[in-house]
Amino acid sequence: MTRQEFLKLCSLVVAGTLLPTESKATSIRMPALFFSHGSPMNIVLNNEFTQMLKETGERIPKPKAILVISAHWEENETLLSTVNETETIYDFGGFPSELYEVSYPTRGSQELADKLKLKTTQRGLDHGAWSILTHLYPKADIPTMQLSINRNLSFQEHFQMGQKLAVLREHGVLIIGSGSVTHNFKYFNHQKIDATPSKSTEIFDLYVKEAIEKRDFKKLIKPNNELLKESHPTLEHYIPLLYIAGLVDDKEFSQFLYEGFQYEAFSMRAWQIG
Repeated sequence: MTRQEFLKLCSLVVAGTLLPTESKATSIRMPALFFSHGSPMNIVLNNEFTQMLKETGERIPKPKAILVISAHWEENETLLSTVNETETIYDFGGFPSELYEVSYPTRGSQELADKLKLKTTQRGLDHGAWSILTHLYPKADIPTMQLSINRNLSFQEHFQMGQKLAVLREHGVLIIGSGSVTHNFKYFNHQKIDATPSKSTEIFDLYVKEAIEKRDFKKLIKPNNELLKESHPTLEHYIPLLYIAGLVDDKEFSQFLYEGFQYEAFSMRAWQIG
């Protein structure tokens, strides 16, 4: 994708538009969230991480719509998913049958898709989205869409896309990045969820934590290459973090909702802005 093509794509995001039933007088500025979603087993587990998801959904204002950027939807272009009845995609294998019995029957938002003026496709929610949402909003009663990760964009361009999407927060849209601060299966210990994290997992988690605390997002856009490769042999789980960083304004409240590790390889860090 050329620079000109990227700028044209960004210009398609319509600033200042309202959702169909909304007025400026009643508009609530939504926070934005990043979750390291970890293993699909979190879908059915009751632990500190899933309790945090439940409590977050109860604590923050209920959104008019949800937009998720998930590690598990990559394309060669930027696409927006929208369907009347959203399919639950079981894009994982080898797990207990109870995981495949969980569904998240929400719907998309054609109205929001029309406002964004991005290319749409008929696609359900992958587990990067619904594994989080099933705890966050278990009633599945909020219109939900996903934005694909465009493989042809640089880290800087993903960050800028986050900046362009920030206007949606002013109109009741909750934007969620779902990936992982660390994601290297070389260190994965499937036998013990609370295994001590590998040294490289701890180091990169601390690197990301400090960059967020100092709002030094250049360190996320241009991370230490050696540290990045050790924690992310592939980049799809890292990129959703850049979208949420792009949403931050200078005076925005920021907090970590969860800090911890699972299966030695996964930082489960969760981050809220606003």
